[in-house]
Amino acid sequence: MLKIDVHRTFKTRQRTAEIRCKAQFDLGVTSAIYGKSGIGKSTVLRMIAGLEKPSGGLIQFKDELWFDEQSKINRPVAARNIGFVFQDFNLFPNMTVEGNLKYASFSGKEISKETKHLMEVMDLTKLFKSRPQELSGGEKQRVSIVRALCQNPKLLLLDEPFSALDDEAIGDLIREIKIIQNEIGTTVLVVSHRKDVILEMADSVVHIKNEQDCVQGRPQDLLTKKF
Repeated sequence: MLKIDVHRTFKTRQRTAEIRCKAQFDLGVTSAIYGKSGIGKSTVLRMIAGLEKPSGGLIQFKDELWFDEQSKINRPVAARNIGFVFQDFNLFPNMTVEGNLKYASFSGKEISKETKHLMEVMDLTKLFKSRPQELSGGEKQRVSIVRALCQNPKLLLLDEPFSALDDEAIGDLIREIKIIQNEIGTTVLVVSHRKDVILEMADSVVHIKNEQDCVQGRPQDLLTKKF
């Protein structure tokens, strides 16, 4: 179980804002965080990853405390063993696909058999020698996901991973993520503003309604209202 009960305060010249989110996510399945643009979805994801420090609260994965305000615990990013996929792909433009994967691997020198298998699942083996600028948006996102899985993370975090893709590419990528998840049992947490994406791929969703209020439940119970 991944448990979070965090808040973060932001101060600007005009106002002071606070994001709060409390939720529990089952392991080995896909869960989602949903809400309108600018509500704080990506901030919650970055706090879980350790890329941003909460103003207070608790983040716990199984029996490991990743953040605890009272105990002054704040595990560094590397110690959390998380794979993070950004919406802008974040691939090294001067490296080939192969180079990006080698850089992300444990050894930094060779690609594991497991990673090569993931490349086959994602239909990317023909692109090993290509550079990011030679890839389509869908191909870049596939490579980003495989790269995030190179070190067998406990948790795969996807931040608006489909924002640059068309509906057909989104459908293909969701199916491929499900295949990989079934094979290796990775826990997936995805941030998206698209109800159709969450209804298709997530077992549970946290709906951040405003800065102070969030609810959790099944996507079909929370997200079936009309736009």
